[in-house]
Amino acid sequence: MHQNILLAVDTDLKNAKALQEVVKISGDNSVVTLLNIIGEQDVQASVKMGTHYEELKQMRHEQMKPTRDTLEQNGLQYEEIIERGNPKEKIVNYANSGQYDIVVLSNRKAEAAKKFVLGSVSHKVAKRAKIPVLIVK
Repeated sequence: MHQNILLAVDTDLKNAKALQEVVKISGDNSVVTLLNIIGEQDVQASVKMGTHYEELKQMRHEQMKPTRDTLEQNGLQYEEIIERGNPKEKIVNYANSGQYDIVVLSNRKAEAAKKFVLGSVSHKVAKRAKIPVLIVK
């Protein structure tokens, strides 16, 4: 069982299976960190539409409510981090920070046309993380 789990969450993904795996590999005192990185393209697109960064962060927080609810229903403690930056680099940096036992992420995009994006993220995380990485399909 893992105590400190980093769950990289992309709100465009179907995260249910990754979340199920987190529940399976967690122990009684496990803490799950939900990490959502807002890419620069998303920030720029939101600014063009008149949405400020703080509003975008709030929308991401609201979109992750089902994930938080599932963790709570399973008695898991969690913390949430929403940051701006390059998802590949940020996830690897968090993974290698020494705070986590494992990284869990999904490679299932909601839109097939975008699948290559997370594929490259999951590939980089798997290649550069110094801790185990669980990629859920």
